Amino acid sequence: MDPEPTPLSIKSYPARLVDKIPLPYWMSLLILWEIIFLADYIYSFNIPGGHHHIAAFGTISLFFASICINVVYCSKVLVNLYPDLALFIDHDQHELRSWYEQKLKWCYQGVWPLLAGILFALLEDFTIGDLARSFTPDDSILQNLRSGYRIVGFFFVGMSLWALINVLIIPMQLIQFRVRIRLNQLSGRGLQALGASFFKMSIAITSSFVLIIMTTILAGQGNNFTVLLWEGLGAILIFCFFLLPQIGIHRIMSNEKEQRILSFSHHLEQALEKSLDDPSSENMQRLKELFELQEHLKNMNEWPFNINTLWQLITALLIPLLLALLEIVF
Repeated sequence: MDPEPTPLSIKSYPARLVDKIPLPYWMSLLILWEIIFLADYIYSFNIPGGHHHIAAFGTISLFFASICINVVYCSKVLVNLYPDLALFIDHDQHELRSWYEQKLKWCYQGVWPLLAGILFALLEDFTIGDLARSFTPDDSILQNLRSGYRIVGFFFVGMSLWALINVLIIPMQLIQFRVRIRLNQLSGRGLQALGASFFKMSIAITSSFVLIIMTTILAGQGNNFTVLLWEGLGAILIFCFFLLPQIGIHRIMSNEKEQRILSFSHHLEQALEKSLDDPSSENMQRLKELFELQEHLKNMNEWPFNINTLWQLITALLIPLLLALLEIVF
């Protein structure tokens, strides 16, 4: 009997940051960011205008915490996906494991996520840095404190965007292998696990999306038309993150379903002719069973997810957009 394979060795930078703290990673990251906000809150208490927009600084610190948490969470979801990949990818297991592990390391480890984080932090400071600094009174220590954790936060945002873009590509590259389509698709396993994993990650990203929309509203920018356009674009991108990487798998599933229905129609045609020539109870029962099997083939899912999850994601994305629209109306 083969020994149990060791888990994939993937550890993102936010996970390394709190690796030695004896608490769940999400709690450690949340506490870390809230300590930073607490320092902001206490120091700015006696500064004139220091607590203007303080709620916005509170929600953006939660946003940065959620970004770090989601980077770790998504990496864990993808690590846990591997056993199901092995169920529907017909390839040498050692080669598949090595290929998948290298893809995840490219997303979460090495120098490229760091460079992406630095580039995004610089881009954010260059484009909206002056606007962000305008919400803080002219106090050098407070300005430096808020600019510091804002830049660090957007560094992690850039790192997460690097991971998401590369995670998006992984299912598209899976079609280079032979995909095994089963007649009996178990809920949450095999191909269905791929859709479930991207749904979990999309919902996690949506939670961060809600927080950044709350930040813009609390900062008084919720009725800015340009901001609303960016929020709408963000919702579309999250939806595309869920749907686009699964289109290649969908095409394979759809083609496999069509081929099986076509090949089955030959047996159904023979049974029909036999029943017409001899409508015995045995022939009619056989025909009934074949029609039931044909119905099962027609009901085979053509997407690696349950359609209900699609509507759940759309609903989750519409809620923050409705919040932004209500801010404009009222």
